Amino acid sequence: MVDLDSLKKQVQETVDEKRSLLEKIAKYLYDNPELGSEEFKAFKLLTETLEEHGFNVEKGVYDMPTAFIATYKGKGPGPRVAVLAEYDALPGVGHGCGHNLIASSAIGAGIAASKAIKDLAGEIMVIGTPAEEGHGPSGGSKVIMANHGLFDDIDGVIMLHPSTSWGVGNQALGISKCRMVFKGQTSHAAASPHLGRNALNAATLAYMATHMLRQEARRDANLVIHGIIEEGGEAMNIIPDRAVLDFGVRSSDQEYLDEMVDKVARCGEGAAHAMGVEVEIDKHRFYASKKLNYPMVRTLWQNYKDLGAPVKDWKESVQAMPMASTDYGDVSQKAPAAGSYIGIAPTGTPGHSIKLAEATMTQTGLDALNTGAKALGMTLVELLAKPEILKEAKEYFDSH
Repeated sequence: MVDLDSLKKQVQETVDEKRSLLEKIAKYLYDNPELGSEEFKAFKLLTETLEEHGFNVEKGVYDMPTAFIATYKGKGPGPRVAVLAEYDALPGVGHGCGHNLIASSAIGAGIAASKAIKDLAGEIMVIGTPAEEGHGPSGGSKVIMANHGLFDDIDGVIMLHPSTSWGVGNQALGISKCRMVFKGQTSHAAASPHLGRNALNAATLAYMATHMLRQEARRDANLVIHGIIEEGGEAMNIIPDRAVLDFGVRSSDQEYLDEMVDKVARCGEGAAHAMGVEVEIDKHRFYASKKLNYPMVRTLWQNYKDLGAPVKDWKESVQAMPMASTDYGDVSQKAPAAGSYIGIAPTGTPGHSIKLAEATMTQTGLDALNTGAKALGMTLVELLAKPEILKEAKEYFDSH
């Protein structure tokens, strides 16, 4: 019989032993912020650390130079469980999304769990996912990995994200892009306006028509539509022959999101027809909505709870209104997954800010890192020790 409590205690002890290492990793990334697809210093540090702790590391996966897959095997074939690392920074604010803590927690969880699985079947994976913020050719790397089938045969995936509160199981909005390029005919705006075909008027009509979709939107689908007029003419006395709209459409319901993107596109088509101009529309999915998996959420939540973390009830978290989008949504569409939030900053601290970046280096932030690494590591071990949880998670995944 596997003594799961002893294994979890071993994970906690290992994280405590490695605390200074994990804090050094977090600080190094904080001091050396790198934009997505350019995280070469972080990549080197993270992969070397994992190799030093016995992981087999495959580097530059899927033609992404700063992506990696690190594996550590137990006593024999069995389930595969993964924790994800993010390590890209933001322009101007550095680690204003706390990815330095995400990376460090994943490394800590992976190392700690690896020390506790010598008698368990299966393997642990630490997957390095660059450019979550969408910068460069590796932008949204989890989508690229998901599309290549990486997560198709992984049985469970977990990670954490810094925030102003603690929670497990929060939703995330899927986001799709809809770009409209209107093409008309220039003419003198005063002397011969009748000879022009105003692309800006068509774009303005499309913009307003899109906003009119809000009244009929499903309230339970958390629809958000936002956009800008990217181009609208060169001079005020020339009828514009080109105008460009760029829309983002978000929803927590992936099927409904696809439906609404089609409706936004029809607004552009109708406006172009009304104003006698041409339009080219490019629609593409950016990030998928997060697919919740209650068995995974419950397991991760209980480990945070057992550590004394002030996590909200998971049933409350899964019902909370989603506020943002992430490429982790695409992971959750391919494998049973659970995400968590660790509280590192006071309520009201904005995300993507210098204040949040600074919070990663406070005592509160570093204590949260320690707790988060423990909870993730304990969950990795529990999933291997109790494969019935993964079986339940797969059944839930297939039925929802």
